Amino acid sequence: MSTPLWMNQQKKTVPVTSFFDFQRAATGRETPAVRLRQAAIDGNIPAVKRLIKKVPNIQNPDPSNNYTTLMYAARHGHVELVELLLNMNHEEEVISVDNKGETVLMIAAMYNHEEIFYNYASRYQECVHAISKNGWTALLYAAKNGNANLVNYMKTISADIDHVDYEGNSALHYASAWGHTAVMELLASLGCNLDLENNSRFSASDYAYSFSVKEHMKTLPQVQQEAIDASLSSSFKQSNYHRPCLSSLSSGTHPSLGTTLISRGPSYSGYESPTPTPRASTSSSSIVANSVSMTVSSSPRGSYFQQAINSSNGSGSGSGNNGSGNSGSGSSNTDGERQRAASFGDQARSLRYRSE
Repeated sequence: MSTPLWMNQQKKTVPVTSFFDFQRAATGRETPAVRLRQAAIDGNIPAVKRLIKKVPNIQNPDPSNNYTTLMYAARHGHVELVELLLNMNHEEEVISVDNKGETVLMIAAMYNHEEIFYNYASRYQECVHAISKNGWTALLYAAKNGNANLVNYMKTISADIDHVDYEGNSALHYASAWGHTAVMELLASLGCNLDLENNSRFSASDYAYSFSVKEHMKTLPQVQQEAIDASLSSSFKQSNYHRPCLSSLSSGTHPSLGTTLISRGPSYSGYESPTPTPRASTSSSSIVANSVSMTVSSSPRGSYFQQAINSSNGSGSGSGNNGSGNSGSGSSNTDGERQRAASFGDQARSLRYRSE
């Protein structure tokens, strides 16, 4: 007896699997801490405002590099978000520092975010003296990137112009190695040590990026001397402004004999400046007198600018900068070229234009 047709069709039929028969993978959202970091990277202000309420700490440091919410916002140049976080007292309890010892100021200088740099420095000026684990300061990052605005600004808030990293390289070394002639001239006019050598006994001239930069280094002593002359001239005029003239003394319209006359420049005989007020600094000894900041560098050779001024006043502390701007250190390689310093991150590449 044959099998009915409808039974054969039933045996051959394959059951259809529907969507609900598949095993569903467990799906979940990232934690608020992770989403907050991503919102800071994206500059998503509404998301940051919302997620900050869901984390225990507004800084929300990243376990991988210790970057805080503010550091991510500064790294990616989100000016408005940085302003918001600062107004929310992001830095009031602990200053943001990553695993390398870098601060928000260093990050802003590293990526040339000037507005963020000025905003942060105006609130936490002491961070300009912070030193990372490799000995870098915000000044070195600004000099390496050729940012003359930041270099000049940091000098006005008493940054050590001759600070060196742990390999002995100064801001002038980095400006020269990366070919930033405008920053080189600025550093010279601010009184940096033109002959300062690093741990390998190389001066900034030895690391000149090209022949033209090396030739430009030879003009820096003249630039520095002109800045010194201008400073002395300004100081002399300011001192004469406060000096009582004979006619006023004879007429009786003169300051009291017990009054200390104030000079904004170097002290001249008979016109001593008032006692300076100490100012805290981690990288240099700074004093403030008459609202004018004078910095004595902590570098081994000190500041040429200060030495030259003292020499002009007869203090005998230094001969100024009558040198040629090159240290003349004798280390050289047999192939006629010197390698870039290891800290410049380019040891394998010799400078194409350098020669003995």
